Amino acid sequence: MNLLLIGNIVSLAGSALMVGVGFLKTRKSILITQCAMFTLMGAANIILGGITGAISSLVSILRNMFSLKGPLSVHVKLFIIALQILLSASLNTLGWIGWLPIISACFYTWMIDVKDETRLKVVLIIAQSMWLIYDITIQNYVGFTFDVLTILSNMYGILSLRESRKVRHSAA
Repeated sequence: MNLLLIGNIVSLAGSALMVGVGFLKTRKSILITQCAMFTLMGAANIILGGITGAISSLVSILRNMFSLKGPLSVHVKLFIIALQILLSASLNTLGWIGWLPIISACFYTWMIDVKDETRLKVVLIIAQSMWLIYDITIQNYVGFTFDVLTILSNMYGILSLRESRKVRHSAA
């Protein structure tokens, strides 16, 4: 079995979790599910030659673990962002495309403490959009397809959250 096929199969498992995140409504469940997703997606990126994508995934697990304990301090956020940038600067082999997962992860890291689930989903949509170009470049066709589905599921999640707020508000 060739590496392109293996990488896309591993990506399929991670991508299923990625889409599922869009349907989750609590911060804790989103962050925990993302850790499992990042593990699989990091492995897929390594198999497909996407080193900065793997770095982004692995550092994102660290970030999410800190986030589960509470809001990240500015110092912790800056440390995580610096770690992403330093590792990527020395290992990036894809030029500006290789920076897309890092920009995405740094943006998400900075915004991770957004309290409102709707805003968090908007952040996820923006961050995931950067992966579209990266995934197609490293031939992660499964990842690309699921990037689109993740964006759509988060849009659905936003609509669902708004609808449940309308119901609660009108009942009050």
